[in-house]
Amino acid sequence: MKTIAFSFLFCAVALASYIGFSIVVRDVRASVAERKGESFVQKLYAEYSIVGQSCQGEDTDNDTYVSCDFRLVSPQKEERVVHLQCPTVWKSLLGNSCKESRLIIPQQ
Repeated sequence: MKTIAFSFLFCAVALASYIGFSIVVRDVRASVAERKGESFVQKLYAEYSIVGQSCQGEDTDNDTYVSCDFRLVSPQKEERVVHLQCPTVWKSLLGNSCKESRLIIPQQ
């Protein structure tokens, strides 16, 4: 009986550790990508102010980039959303920057 309880406890601790580690890794990825994205936006869209941003922590295609969206406002109150692919920890250490993932073509 003790062996079964110990096995169950071991599995529960291992599962909780895995889930906790996964959450921390996603948060770190999102945080690094967000900082890189802010830097990219401030350089490329200097006349705009960042009013909202969101980076996901999951690298769905394993290319070490995650998706980020930045909502910007110009001094004339024009809004724009910039969709980026920003590097996570390893690529950011190599000095890689973000890249625009979806270019928006103005409708006439």
